[in-house]
Amino acid sequence: MAEATNYQCPNCQGRLSFDGESGQLKCEFCESVFSPQDIEELYAQKQAQADEKAAGDRASQAEDVSAAEASVSADVHVDPKRELTGDPVQDYLANARWSDADVDNMRAYNCPSCGAQLMVDQVTAVTSCPYCGNNTVLPGQLSDVLKPDLVIPFKLDRNAAIAALKEYYGGKRFLPDGFTEGNHLEEVQGVYVPFWLYSGTATGDFTFEATTSRTWSDSENMYTETDHYNLHRVGSMDFYLVPVDGSTKMPDTHMDAIEPFDYSELVPFSVAYLPGYLTDRYDLDVQQCDPRARNRVEATCANAIQGTISGYESVSLGSSDTDVEWSEVSYALMPVWMLHTKWNGNDYLFAMNGQTGKLIGDLPIDPGKVRKRFIVLFFPLAIILAIVLFVVFGTNGLF
Repeated sequence: MAEATNYQCPNCQGRLSFDGESGQLKCEFCESVFSPQDIEELYAQKQAQADEKAAGDRASQAEDVSAAEASVSADVHVDPKRELTGDPVQDYLANARWSDADVDNMRAYNCPSCGAQLMVDQVTAVTSCPYCGNNTVLPGQLSDVLKPDLVIPFKLDRNAAIAALKEYYGGKRFLPDGFTEGNHLEEVQGVYVPFWLYSGTATGDFTFEATTSRTWSDSENMYTETDHYNLHRVGSMDFYLVPVDGSTKMPDTHMDAIEPFDYSELVPFSVAYLPGYLTDRYDLDVQQCDPRARNRVEATCANAIQGTISGYESVSLGSSDTDVEWSEVSYALMPVWMLHTKWNGNDYLFAMNGQTGKLIGDLPIDPGKVRKRFIVLFFPLAIILAIVLFVVFGTNGLF
C-alpha cells in the first residue's frame, strides 16, 4: 500500500501552505520556501520508494513461482489511459482519475445543511461550510471524483480579501449599524470552484430580417417607405476554453459578477496548490453542463455573424441552425474567497475573485436609515418649494 504523504516541510515537518502572492509553498514554522514542482517531485520520489518497497514485500512473501510471477505482474506500471473513442467527453471521463497517492493526500467533507461536498489536503481544517455557514461539516469519502486538469492558483491572500470586504462595506450608507462587527471577516475562506472548459468549433446557418426606410413629405402629408429584406449567412467559429461553473452551490449571479478570470495564468493541476484552501466538488458533471456550454457558443456565434451585417436600419435574427463539435474538454479549478454570514435570520454570501480581486456580495438594508435619508433630502426641498409657491402665488393674494 502506498504511504500517505502529507504536505509537511521537508526541513522541520511543519505545515506547508500555498502563498498566492509568491506562488510558493511556505512553512508556517521554519519559514522555508518551496516551489510546487519541488514538492511534487519530492512526493513522487516517496511514492516510488513506497511502491518499490511494497513490490519487494510481495516478492519476498511469494510461496511459489506462480505467486512470484503474479506479484511481478502486479507491480508493472500500466498506462491507465484507455483507447481513445474520438468523443472528447467520453475519453476525458475514462482517463481523468485521481492516482492512489493523490487520494491518500486528500480528505472529503459533506455539509448536511446545503449538500456541499468539499475536498482538502490532509492538514487543512474545515470548520464551517463556505456556502451556507453551517458549522457541522461531516467527514466523507473521496470517491468517483475526476482529477482536475488545470488550476488558477490563488494570487490574493486572506488579508487582501478581508481588506476588500471592509472597503466594500465602507461605501454603503444604508448598511445596518453593527453589521460589520457581527460579520466575522476573519472567517473568510478560500475555495477552489470547479469549472468545465470546452473547446471546439461551431458552424452556423442563420437567417436575418432587416429593414431600411426613407421618409419624405409634400405640402399635405409625410410619407415613410420601408423595405424588408431576408438575409442569409453561413459561418464557423473556433472556441477555446468556454467556461461553465460545475457547482450549483455557487450562485451564477455571483460567479458572473466576479468573472472573468485571466486564463493566461492557468497551469497544469497539482495538489501542491491546495494546502490551506478548500476545493468544491462539482455536482454538475461535464455532460450535464454540456447544454449550457453549447447555448453560450450558439449565442456568441449568432451575435458575431450578425455583426457582419451592415447598411440596414434594423436587423433581427430570424432562424438559426448551429452545429457544435467539441475537440477537447477540461476540468479546472478557479480561486474564490468566500464569506457566508447571517443577519436578522437572513443569509448573505460574499465572493471575491482570488486572482483579480473583483468582489460581489449581498448586503442588508436598514429601513430606518432609508427613512432618515429620505427625510433629510425631502425636508429642505419641501421648504424651498413652499417658499417658491408663497412668492409666486402669495403676492397675488392667492395665499
